[in-house]
Amino acid sequence: METQDRVHNVDIQLHSSIRHPGQDQEIHELSLTGQLIEKKGSYYLKYTEQQNGQSVQTTVKMGAKDALILRSGAVMMRLPFILEGERQGAYGSGPASFNLLVKTTRLEFSEQTGRFHVAYELHAEGSLLGTYELTITYTEGKR
Repeated sequence: METQDRVHNVDIQLHSSIRHPGQDQEIHELSLTGQLIEKKGSYYLKYTEQQNGQSVQTTVKMGAKDALILRSGAVMMRLPFILEGERQGAYGSGPASFNLLVKTTRLEFSEQTGRFHVAYELHAEGSLLGTYELTITYTEGKR
């Protein structure tokens, strides 16, 4: 018997902090709406954000042991996370694109509380680009 995907409209709060080497920490907060999709025991958040007047579609596959952030549109990005491990990722904007090494230091997900948290380092060509933390919380939307 094929299981039906469950889709819920959700309100999403994004909180991210970025620390580039030798610079002050940047904090970004964003509130948006999107969809929570439950598919074969996995949870995905899908939403669209605007960056410099262009749309960026984001899909976050959330898990406690591994996770993945995919972005497409004005920015192309693939960030795979594995708890206390390293994975190869990629980033592209316009004609420029490069490979990334993603080192995950913390990864937490609770579908009961609607909270996803990841802390990671991004490296390119052997250099640390920055240390990042992202917390996403979501609640059932009112639409």
